[in-house]
Amino acid sequence: MSSRTIKVAVIGSGLAGLTAAHLLTEGRSSDEDVVYEVHLFEKTSALGMDSSSISLPIPGEERDWRIDVPMRSLQGGYYTRLIAFYKHLGVSFRTRNYSYSFASLSPRARVGGQDITTSMIYNGRSGLAGVSIPSKVHLVPDIAGKARALFTFAIMTMQLLLCYLRLLILSVPIQRSPDVSTTSFGSWVERTTPRGRIMDLLGLDTVWTDFAMNILMPWFSGVCSCSMEDVKQYPVEEFLDFVWTTLGTHHYVAKDGVRDVVSRLSSRISHIHLSSPISGMESDPKDPRLVSIRCSTASGDKVHSGFGHVIFATQAPRAIPILKSYALSLTPSTNTYHAQLVNDQIACLQHFLYRTSIVINHTDESLVPNNAADRRELNLIVAHPSLTATTKTEKKGQEEWVNYLPPTYTMATQILRRPEGYPDHLPAVFQTTNPVVEPRAERILSVAKLERAVPTLASKEALKSLHVEAERRWWGLSGPGEGRLGSLQGAGKSKDLNCGPGIWLCGSYAYSGIPLLEGCVVSARHVVEQGIWVCEGTRREIPW
Repeated sequence: MSSRTIKVAVIGSGLAGLTAAHLLTEGRSSDEDVVYEVHLFEKTSALGMDSSSISLPIPGEERDWRIDVPMRSLQGGYYTRLIAFYKHLGVSFRTRNYSYSFASLSPRARVGGQDITTSMIYNGRSGLAGVSIPSKVHLVPDIAGKARALFTFAIMTMQLLLCYLRLLILSVPIQRSPDVSTTSFGSWVERTTPRGRIMDLLGLDTVWTDFAMNILMPWFSGVCSCSMEDVKQYPVEEFLDFVWTTLGTHHYVAKDGVRDVVSRLSSRISHIHLSSPISGMESDPKDPRLVSIRCSTASGDKVHSGFGHVIFATQAPRAIPILKSYALSLTPSTNTYHAQLVNDQIACLQHFLYRTSIVINHTDESLVPNNAADRRELNLIVAHPSLTATTKTEKKGQEEWVNYLPPTYTMATQILRRPEGYPDHLPAVFQTTNPVVEPRAERILSVAKLERAVPTLASKEALKSLHVEAERRWWGLSGPGEGRLGSLQGAGKSKDLNCGPGIWLCGSYAYSGIPLLEGCVVSARHVVEQGIWVCEGTRREIPW
């Protein structure tokens, strides 16, 4: 059977781009009449999903210690499609049930010496492992004072347990208010605060507010890599879904790290263009169904032509200028429906908010709780409001990010587990995400600046044009990975094959829920399965 070749450009080599490229190049049967020639474009010198990771030598051994950047932990209840996909690829997993400490950073931290004091220790396993008593309780010198401290800790633990149980009840889908999908976290906290004279007398209103502001808000700030002010504006439905779906489930990590995942995903991709930032995209004047991509390389501009589909698997703000360049290249004879949808895509993407996240690998113990007994694998640290931070600095006329963020962020420091054979006499290695104080320069191993999508109520509404969530079932949640492409996907290609090239958008932001790796995989799958394959008449089964 004669076959036709369809060229597909995938812009971005994070998990979304690699997933899309892998699906297009995997599992072609002999009776298919379409061959997909996939070109993967990446602006950096390494595939994006693993480009920020680092390797540390293990003395006396040929292997190294590969540290993933950022941390890649998969929550069993929230990453169902991703885990199924990884298993299909042959990726091995380790169960990792993290323990947490919640601590505060004193105002004097920036003027000499850190003071990180732990207030709560959570031992993981969805609460089944309980909590531990912070060292500050044991360090009270006199017996009476220690007794008071233990009594206070017991009361606070009971309050924490009651608030956690209440959170679980409120997260049950059938218990939620009808307008939960349009409610922010801040409004939800105010709405769910117990009211009435009895509640006031018992102090339950204050207890709930303290739990929301001092536990939930720092926790979600760490999970979402955004400031606590952003958390207040976050759509609360995303948080409640996260709490509900992760209840009683485990965390997993890829046994051989992200490098192994990238190798498996990219093995069939023949055309990988590294160090190729895209400077523009233009309509083919001879065939408006095709598009050309212009890259800026070390040897000058390079043009790749003949693409029938373009998948934007990059951050929304980075897709906008490329789409604008394409829109400017369209002629008056271009299909007006296609041209309008391209402009609508640009307008849609402008609703998505992004924040810069900083991830530092280092050996500076001053970014974990002072007392070693309080340290856990993950340490969430909140700075005192009086701490100030300058987030940008002027250098040679250019704005550059320094290596810490304002104190409105939760600083999350992970104590990395040493691999077998790594000498004990070498210092412990930490990975701090969104530091609010900078590690000592001589202790820094690597610094990565990443961009994270932060949903708002406005972006949640805009998302409906890219992804339509499946109808929620009687218990309130749609099935994992369900849903369909929104009206802007493909820029009209699904309705009129001759209107122009298919222009598709995927990534963590292009799927419902908290923008995490699950959204990368599912949105890429939908673009390929419901978009490109449908347009080209390809019939394949995805076994995960």
